[in-house]
Amino acid sequence: MALTPADQDAFFRAASPPRHAAKGECLIEAGSDFSSLLVIRSGIARKVRTLSDGTEQIVAMFVEGDSLNAGDVVFHQSQNAVYALTAATYVSIPHGKLKDLLDSRPAIARALWQETAAQAAIQQEWMIWLGQCTAQSRLAHFLCELSHRLQIASSEFGGATEFPLTQNDLADLLGMSTVHVNRSLQALRSRGLIELTRSRLLILDKKNLYSIAEFDPQYLIGQRRAG
Repeated sequence: MALTPADQDAFFRAASPPRHAAKGECLIEAGSDFSSLLVIRSGIARKVRTLSDGTEQIVAMFVEGDSLNAGDVVFHQSQNAVYALTAATYVSIPHGKLKDLLDSRPAIARALWQETAAQAAIQQEWMIWLGQCTAQSRLAHFLCELSHRLQIASSEFGGATEFPLTQNDLADLLGMSTVHVNRSLQALRSRGLIELTRSRLLILDKKNLYSIAEFDPQYLIGQRRAG
């Protein structure tokens, strides 16, 4: 969350020591009552909705600095499960301590609202490309978005970023078959727009990839971290 150093210090003093999660570990169970706010410190996590037939749909992604359940502060219960997509570390702030922080430090309350608004903006973009975009532009948009978010988190722009998602993960995210994902990836590679190898993504031609994706990172401004 975007906080000044003083507010960051107060926030993390109220938090638990960092906890480690293995890849695939459940961090939040669907249907669980809200008891603490979780913030990911390293790694990547995914939010999953499991349907009645057992089918899983990835509905959100979280990177370093994101809160995993900001909306649950209001709704008091998790509608979806959250899993570590990679090995990850996270901290938690119990509900009582969080309430004291929000009352005593308005900047933290504003930052939590900003975080929730930023995640809502991301969900809105996902709705648009799921409903209106071609397979290639849908994939391009997600690659642009995740790369940009990871670079915001690390404050390092222009280089390669971690990309642990499999083609099956991308198919679940994008509402596509793995065949379409593979074809779309190959098309973007053959045009010299991306390089994706060994779980690393490098955008080679940002201008043209952004154009194909109709990607404008302005909606991610709410995820910028304060210095």
